[in-house]
Amino acid sequence: MSSITWMGGFYRIAWAHEAGRLVVSPVFEDLKTAAGMSRHIESWNDRFVRMTIIESEAEYAVCCYQDPLVSGDASGVGVYKPGLPRISGYDQAKPLFLERPPMFQVAFASNYARMETYEQVSRLVSPARCRIISDHDLRRQEYYYERSAAAEGRHL
Repeated sequence: MSSITWMGGFYRIAWAHEAGRLVVSPVFEDLKTAAGMSRHIESWNDRFVRMTIIESEAEYAVCCYQDPLVSGDASGVGVYKPGLPRISGYDQAKPLFLERPPMFQVAFASNYARMETYEQVSRLVSPARCRIISDHDLRRQEYYYERSAAAEGRHL
Protein backbone atom coordinates (compact mmCIF):
# COMPACT_ATOMS: atom_id res chain seq x y z
CA MET A 1 0.00 0.00 0.00
CA SER A 2 1.27 3.51 -0.85
CA SER A 3 2.41 5.62 2.04
CA ILE A 4 1.83 9.23 2.94
CA THR A 5 4.30 11.60 4.54
CA TRP A 6 2.43 13.41 7.30
CA MET A 7 3.09 17.11 7.83
CA GLY A 8 2.83 18.38 11.36
CA GLY A 9 4.72 21.37 12.66
CA PHE A 10 1.88 23.84 12.57
CA TYR A 11 0.41 25.71 15.49
CA ARG A 12 -3.31 25.10 15.21
CA ILE A 13 -6.34 24.50 13.06
CA ALA A 14 -8.40 27.58 12.20
CA TRP A 15 -12.11 27.34 11.41
CA ALA A 16 -13.54 30.05 9.15
CA HIS A 17 -16.45 30.70 6.79
CA GLU A 18 -15.95 31.47 3.13
CA ALA A 19 -18.53 31.45 0.36
CA GLY A 20 -21.11 29.92 2.70
CA ARG A 21 -18.91 26.98 3.65
CA LEU A 22 -16.71 26.10 6.55
CA VAL A 23 -12.96 26.28 5.80
CA VAL A 24 -10.52 24.16 7.82
CA SER A 25 -6.99 25.58 7.77
CA PRO A 26 -3.78 24.33 9.34
CA VAL A 27 -1.98 27.47 10.53
CA PHE A 28 1.79 27.35 10.02
CA GLU A 29 4.12 29.83 11.69
CA ASP A 30 6.93 29.12 9.25
CA LEU A 31 6.24 30.59 5.81
CA LYS A 32 8.66 28.21 4.06
CA THR A 33 6.84 25.16 5.50
CA ALA A 34 3.43 26.64 4.65
CA ALA A 35 4.54 27.36 1.08
CA GLY A 36 5.93 23.82 0.73
CA MET A 37 2.64 22.30 1.87
CA SER A 38 0.80 24.66 -0.46
CA ARG A 39 2.82 23.35 -3.43
CA HIS A 40 1.64 19.82 -2.63
CA ILE A 41 -1.97 20.96 -2.34
CA GLU A 42 -1.80 22.74 -5.69
CA SER A 43 -1.26 19.34 -7.34
CA TRP A 44 -4.13 17.60 -5.50
CA ASN A 45 -7.18 16.56 -7.47
CA ASP A 46 -10.23 17.42 -5.35
CA ARG A 47 -11.94 14.17 -6.40
CA PHE A 48 -9.30 12.19 -4.49
CA VAL A 49 -8.93 14.37 -1.38
CA ARG A 50 -10.13 12.99 1.95
CA MET A 51 -10.71 14.94 5.15
CA THR A 52 -11.38 13.15 8.42
CA ILE A 53 -12.02 14.53 11.88
CA ILE A 54 -11.11 11.90 14.48
CA GLU A 55 -12.84 12.44 17.83
CA SER A 56 -12.02 11.14 21.27
CA GLU A 57 -13.78 12.20 24.46
CA ALA A 58 -11.90 15.45 25.06
CA GLU A 59 -9.90 15.99 21.87
CA TYR A 60 -10.05 15.74 18.11
CA ALA A 61 -7.57 15.42 15.26
CA VAL A 62 -7.72 16.68 11.68
CA CYS A 63 -6.42 14.51 8.85
CA CYS A 64 -6.45 15.64 5.22
CA TYR A 65 -4.71 13.94 2.28
CA GLN A 66 -5.01 12.91 -1.35
CA ASP A 67 -5.77 9.19 -1.44
CA PRO A 68 -2.79 7.58 -3.24
CA LEU A 69 -4.74 4.43 -4.08
CA VAL A 70 -7.20 6.22 -6.34
CA SER A 71 -5.09 9.20 -7.41
CA GLY A 72 -2.10 7.18 -8.60
CA ASP A 73 0.22 9.60 -6.76
CA ALA A 74 2.66 7.42 -4.84
CA SER A 75 4.50 10.40 -3.31
CA GLY A 76 1.63 11.55 -1.11
CA VAL A 77 1.82 14.26 1.51
CA GLY A 78 -0.94 14.84 4.02
CA VAL A 79 -1.72 17.08 6.97
CA TYR A 80 -2.37 15.65 10.42
CA LYS A 81 -2.89 17.53 13.68
CA PRO A 82 -3.78 15.55 16.83
CA GLY A 83 -4.52 16.71 20.36
CA LEU A 84 -6.85 19.59 19.59
CA PRO A 85 -9.17 20.30 22.53
CA ARG A 86 -12.90 19.89 21.93
CA ILE A 87 -13.85 23.37 23.07
CA SER A 88 -16.64 25.73 22.02
CA GLY A 89 -15.12 26.61 18.61
CA TYR A 90 -15.11 22.98 17.57
CA ASP A 91 -18.59 22.40 18.99
CA GLN A 92 -19.88 25.34 16.91
CA ALA A 93 -18.13 24.14 13.75
CA LYS A 94 -19.18 20.48 13.98
CA PRO A 95 -22.84 20.97 12.93
CA LEU A 96 -21.66 23.03 9.95
CA PHE A 97 -19.25 20.25 9.00
CA LEU A 98 -22.09 17.72 9.09
CA GLU A 99 -24.47 20.00 7.17
CA ARG A 100 -22.16 20.73 4.24
CA PRO A 101 -18.66 19.33 3.65
CA PRO A 102 -15.95 21.87 4.49
CA MET A 103 -13.17 23.23 2.32
CA PHE A 104 -9.46 22.93 3.19
CA GLN A 105 -6.78 25.61 2.84
CA VAL A 106 -3.27 26.14 4.24
CA ALA A 107 -2.71 29.35 6.20
CA PHE A 108 0.35 31.20 7.49
CA ALA A 109 0.43 33.51 10.52
CA SER A 110 3.51 35.43 11.51
CA ASN A 111 1.87 35.77 14.94
CA TYR A 112 -0.85 33.18 15.55
CA ALA A 113 -2.29 35.25 18.42
CA ARG A 114 -3.11 38.14 16.05
CA MET A 115 -5.74 37.41 13.41
CA GLU A 116 -4.57 40.29 11.19
CA THR A 117 -1.30 38.37 10.52
CA TYR A 118 -3.13 35.37 9.02
CA GLU A 119 -2.96 34.82 5.28
CA GLN A 120 -4.15 31.98 3.07
CA VAL A 121 -1.27 30.46 1.09
CA SER A 122 -2.97 27.67 -0.86
CA ARG A 123 -6.00 27.30 -3.03
CA LEU A 124 -9.26 26.17 -1.52
CA VAL A 125 -9.59 22.40 -1.79
CA SER A 126 -13.02 20.80 -1.81
CA PRO A 127 -12.46 17.26 -0.45
CA ALA A 128 -14.54 14.58 -2.16
CA ARG A 129 -14.97 12.69 1.12
CA CYS A 130 -15.40 14.34 4.51
CA ARG A 131 -16.27 12.45 7.67
CA ILE A 132 -16.22 12.58 11.44
CA ILE A 133 -15.24 9.34 13.13
CA SER A 134 -14.44 8.09 16.60
CA ASP A 135 -10.86 7.19 17.47
CA HIS A 136 -12.21 3.64 17.98
CA ASP A 137 -13.06 3.52 14.24
CA LEU A 138 -9.36 3.69 13.37
CA ARG A 139 -9.20 -0.09 13.67
CA ARG A 140 -11.27 -0.46 10.51
CA GLN A 141 -9.38 -1.04 7.26
CA GLU A 142 -11.12 1.86 5.46
CA TYR A 143 -9.25 4.23 7.80
CA TYR A 144 -5.80 2.84 7.03
CA TYR A 145 -4.29 6.26 6.23
CA GLU A 146 -5.90 7.94 9.22
CA ARG A 147 -4.54 5.14 11.44
CA SER A 148 -1.04 5.58 9.97
CA ALA A 149 -1.28 9.35 10.58
CA ALA A 150 -2.33 8.77 14.19
CA ALA A 151 0.55 6.33 14.74
CA GLU A 152 3.10 8.70 13.21
CA GLY A 153 1.43 11.76 14.78
CA ARG A 154 2.87 10.93 18.14
CA HIS A 155 6.25 11.81 16.66
CA LEU A 156 5.36 14.89 14.56
